[in-house]
Amino acid sequence: MNFATIVLAATTFGVMADTSNNLRGGRELSTNGYGERLGSCRGATCSMWGDPHMITCDGLGYDCQGIGIFTLMENHMYNIQANFVDVGAREHVLVEGWGLTHGASITNDIMIEYKLDDSVPIMQFGFGDISGYEVTPPSEEGCHPWTTFHPVDMGWQKDGARTVEPDVKSCRARCEANDHCTQFSWWADGGCHLNDDNAEMEPSNRGWARALAGTLDSQCGMPEQINIPLEGTNGEDDKKGSIDGCPLLMYMDGELIDLSDITPATHVLLWGEEGDDHFVQLINDKAINIVHKVDGAFSEINLIQVGHGPGELWSCHWNFDVCLPDVHQVQFENEGLGLLGTPNGNIWDDWMDRDGNLISVDTWGHDGHGKMYEYCYENWCVTQEESLMTYHGDTEFEDHKCEHVDSIDWREENELCVLSVDEIEFACKDMPPVMMHGCRLDCCLGGCTQVNNTERIITGIHTLSTDDDGLYLLNSCTDSEKEDTSSTVCPGAEVVSLLKTVGDEPLPNGDIFYDIEFGSDTVSFRVNNPFEASATVFVKHDKKVISNFMDPICDGEELTAAGCDDDFPVEVACHDFDGLDPFAVINVYFASVAVSPLNDQASIDRCCEADEFAPSVGIVEYTFEIQCGCPEDVPQRD
Repeated sequence: MNFATIVLAATTFGVMADTSNNLRGGRELSTNGYGERLGSCRGATCSMWGDPHMITCDGLGYDCQGIGIFTLMENHMYNIQANFVDVGAREHVLVEGWGLTHGASITNDIMIEYKLDDSVPIMQFGFGDISGYEVTPPSEEGCHPWTTFHPVDMGWQKDGARTVEPDVKSCRARCEANDHCTQFSWWADGGCHLNDDNAEMEPSNRGWARALAGTLDSQCGMPEQINIPLEGTNGEDDKKGSIDGCPLLMYMDGELIDLSDITPATHVLLWGEEGDDHFVQLINDKAINIVHKVDGAFSEINLIQVGHGPGELWSCHWNFDVCLPDVHQVQFENEGLGLLGTPNGNIWDDWMDRDGNLISVDTWGHDGHGKMYEYCYENWCVTQEESLMTYHGDTEFEDHKCEHVDSIDWREENELCVLSVDEIEFACKDMPPVMMHGCRLDCCLGGCTQVNNTERIITGIHTLSTDDDGLYLLNSCTDSEKEDTSSTVCPGAEVVSLLKTVGDEPLPNGDIFYDIEFGSDTVSFRVNNPFEASATVFVKHDKKVISNFMDPICDGEELTAAGCDDDFPVEVACHDFDGLDPFAVINVYFASVAVSPLNDQASIDRCCEADEFAPSVGIVEYTFEIQCGCPEDVPQRD
């Protein structure tokens, strides 16, 4: 059974912490407690993932994109520190044309001191110094970033239309298998388009997902194994092991352990023996499992390598989970410092200073990200005297200590993102609230493909709250009940009928038209977006001009995702023919990332003067007939 399966097979319970032990908080407790499981440990779990995002043992979710050495947890059992490095500079690749030089970090090293047994060494697990590789990601050698082809693909006749591929290597492989393909382009949203020699390269739209263009006579997307040596002269490159394609360094009390002869297998013991009170094992070439037996129970720590490999976007970095055993519940509830808070069931006391004094949890508002960022820097940077880290390569404390960098707002500074705002929102729409903002930021910075697997593991460990308490939410909006809709404006009668659909996208449930009003020879209404992502909406309809002639016109508006109120009013002229009740016919076009671009697509009428849409945006057309009055109000004909 692999590590993810072990985690997901664990039973989770929503146990309320005992209020009699809640000495540090005064608000209602959350449902997170000591009934969660991680491997053999039953207790309270805390996590850190991605760029890094914290989920405290009580379920508070917030971000800490700092750079430096930080205290994750300190209590009577553990002192745990983490070394966060710059996703855009120190370890990670600075993508040409991306421009990201600040505000994002990943976890390169984890240091763990187990305090209850002096025979257990201070452990450190990391990837070493691979900072010398900051030009082009190995998989992107020979590719042209922020470049695509015109026309965008060869078309369906030559099987060149968009498919979704996980990486540029897979897109190249698809091109190689097509007899017509000589060129290809891959977008960070997964879109892969094939081209022949008739297409020409051109700069891609910076408002769309980041694109890579390549040709079969280049190295772009070639599946070569790249062996990047570690920097330094202390033997790291000779003694490194391997974990999921990344170098692995393990230190015990500052001594570098030789892992060079370790062969990946289901379980590999790295220290101690399975069944001992304390041991460390490598699981499935993917995760480090650290087990401590305490008073007949177990505490477990798991480090999961979730990166794309040395030199790649979102290189080698750790996700981290720790389970604090319920046999020491009372002690944990009455102590605890660090970014992962105090596990007493109360999210509102999880922020504190180094003396344990409470700091108000404030992650709301447009500057919520900056507030979280300042909390991390002002309270949990590690001093040189406190540092547990063994400095790899030729580095020292000065090369790893905290440095103050600016935070970014993924929405306001979207030119730094590899996905568009709409794609980010849509990718993260189903995330648990505690992971929502972290998902958005990671998708912005190129880590979107990792988020779903991370969510699956985290929800297998944690009892996550379903409300928004303590979370940083950007897109608050009003969602009022729609009135005078097609089914309510005329009680007992439907006044709107769907006549035709162009494209494979079925009409979503929900009201498309509301605030319907009948005039003498017009019908007016507001248009609602029923899709789960923002959409550009066009309504093509008739307008009466001189002598009651009909003139086709097109109204357009950008609407937010379903669940937010918009204001898109339209007035349509009615047709009045003998023997028929007055009616109007309209064509409604939705262009959105929520409309699958892999289905048959509609074309927006030229009179709408629509801009070009990104390849990830699908287009569907619905034709409706709208009655121009309730049945009893319609004039009766002879």
